[in-house]
Amino acid sequence: MNFNDRLKPNTEFIIYRPARLGTHHLDVINELYLPLINAEASMIYIYMNESASHYEPLAVRFHREIMDEFGMALSKFSDELEKLEAIGLIRTFVSNEDHDDLFIYEVLLPLSPDAFFKDPMLSLYLYNTVGPDAYRKKKERLSYPGKPENISEVTRKFTEVFTSGSAEGFSVPQESFRKENHSSGPNMDLDDFDFDVLFTHLKGTKIDRAFFTKEVRMLIVKLSALFGLNAYDVKQILLSSTTQYAGVDKEQLKYEARRYYQKENGNRLPKLRKEDEPPENEGGSSYIDSLENINPLDRLNDIRSFSPSDQDLKLVTDIIAKTALPNGVINLLLEYVYQQKQGDLNYPYTMKIAKDWEQKGIMSAKDAYQSIMDFRQQKKDASQRAAQKYSYRERQGERRPSWMSGGQQEKTRKNKSDSKEKTKDQMPQKTAKDDPELQKMIEEFRKSR
Repeated sequence: MNFNDRLKPNTEFIIYRPARLGTHHLDVINELYLPLINAEASMIYIYMNESASHYEPLAVRFHREIMDEFGMALSKFSDELEKLEAIGLIRTFVSNEDHDDLFIYEVLLPLSPDAFFKDPMLSLYLYNTVGPDAYRKKKERLSYPGKPENISEVTRKFTEVFTSGSAEGFSVPQESFRKENHSSGPNMDLDDFDFDVLFTHLKGTKIDRAFFTKEVRMLIVKLSALFGLNAYDVKQILLSSTTQYAGVDKEQLKYEARRYYQKENGNRLPKLRKEDEPPENEGGSSYIDSLENINPLDRLNDIRSFSPSDQDLKLVTDIIAKTALPNGVINLLLEYVYQQKQGDLNYPYTMKIAKDWEQKGIMSAKDAYQSIMDFRQQKKDASQRAAQKYSYRERQGERRPSWMSGGQQEKTRKNKSDSKEKTKDQMPQKTAKDDPELQKMIEEFRKSR
C-alpha cells in the first residue's frame, strides 16, 4: 500500500485477526523476521496483534491511534507497513464503497521455522543480513530433534474408542470460526514471471510442460525475483535440475539458481533492500559486512582448513588481546595478509598492520577495506609521478634535429609512441575500486567460506 490521500489521521481501519499470536510465534518474529524488517515494522505488527484483544472483533478504529502510540507520521507508518505486506505478515484491503475510506488489515501468523528456513528467499536474505555464524545459531535455537528411529505407531483409531450417537436435529455449522491464518511467505504472484516466454525457450528440450506444478512455478517466481533471472536464465538452470522421468528437482533448482547468480556476480549473494534504497557499494561489500559476525578464530579455521599452526593461533590470540580491533577488521586483516604473503600469516608483518589500523581508529571491515584501497591508490599515484618525472627529464635532454638523421630519429620516436598508445588502448583501464589483486583476495576467501 502506498501513502496516498485516502490515508489520514481520521481514516478508519479494522484489524482482521482470526488467531492470537502465541509465544512461539513471537520467538519466530524476533529470531527470523526482525533482522529483515527491522524493529519499527516488527513493533507495528505486534501492536496490531495485541491491541486487537482490547476491542470487539472487527471494531472500527482510527489511524490517529497509531500515530499517537508510536509518535509516527502516517508516511512513516505506510513505509513500515509495506515491509509487513511484502514479507507476508499483513494483507491490506480497502473498501470499494464510494466515500468510505476504510482499510482492513488482515494479520497473518508467521511461517513456522521449518517453512521459513526452507523458503529460498527468506532464508538467503536472513543469511546475508545476520551472517553465517548468527544464521547457524538461529537455526540451532529453533530446531527440534526428530523421533527416534525403528519405531512403530500403535495409536488407537477413533472408531476403536468411540461409537457414533444419534444425529437427529444436527446440522453442520456455517459460521466462520477462529482459525490460524498463517503467512504463505513473501507476497509473490505467479504473474510476476512470464512463463509463456520460458516455455518458448524450452521448445526442443526434454523438459515437459507438465512438470510445472503450481509449487514449482511459485518456486521459479521466487528464484527469479531473488536472483534477477529472466526466462533464458531459468531455462539454463532448469536444464541442470530436471530429468525426463523425475521432473524438476526443487532442491537442485535452488542450488543451480544460486550457483548461476554467484558465477555472474563475483561469488556474491543478493541482499534484501527496499526498491527505493540505493544498491550496495561495489567491491564485495556484502561479503565484507558478513566478516563482522565471524569470530576470528573461526575464520582462521576456515583459512587453514581447520588445521591452524600454533604460530597462527598465537597471532590471532595476540591481535585480540593486544589491540582493540573488532572481529570484522581482524578477519579482513588475516585474509589480506594471507593473500599478500602467499599463504604465510607472517607474525611481525601482521601485527605491524594491526597496530597501524588501531592507531588510525579503524573499527569496521569496511574501513579496513578502504584503508587497503587508499594505500594501493597512493602506491599507484607515486609510481605514476615517478614515471612522469623520468619522462620530463628525458624531454630536457638535447636531441639531434630530424633533418640531421634524415628523419630516422623522428620515425623511431613516432613508432615507439604508436606502440605505447596501442598497448595502452589494449589494456583495460583500472581504478582502485577494481584493483585485481584485492578482488582476487575477496573471491578466494568467498570460496573458502
